[in-house]
Amino acid sequence: MTLNLEQHPLFVYGTLRPGEKNYLRFLAGRTSRTSPASVSGRLYFVVDGGYPYLLPGEDTVRGDLIELAPRHYESTLRRIDRLEEYDPRDEDGSIYLRRRVRARVAGGKVQTAWVYYWNCQEIEGVWIESGDFSDRPSAKRSNR
Repeated sequence: MTLNLEQHPLFVYGTLRPGEKNYLRFLAGRTSRTSPASVSGRLYFVVDGGYPYLLPGEDTVRGDLIELAPRHYESTLRRIDRLEEYDPRDEDGSIYLRRRVRARVAGGKVQTAWVYYWNCQEIEGVWIESGDFSDRPSAKRSNR
């Protein structure tokens, strides 16, 4: 089954960033380039679950723009859709929604990318004022 979509890079802002818990499992060896980047939005953290979410907004959220290797593109995006509990056939029942966003990379270049926005109003997180997942509440407590 093909996804039949444009092959944009992926903007990651949480556990899929290099050095975070899901990067090795889902992205290591499946990328062609990673660049620091940012998008507009508001970043939150669900302390009990240990994961972030993004909502539309005017703040700056820092993350990474990841270009998936062409031969792994569809299989990797499908795996990440499952991780994020995104089902394009059932968006109302999806936890996150994959959408296009304008990401700004170093040097000011703006590029279209995929990002996962939060779609689960029943769960509220703590706002990460800096817009950087490394500043999440648990990171400040553990300092490991």
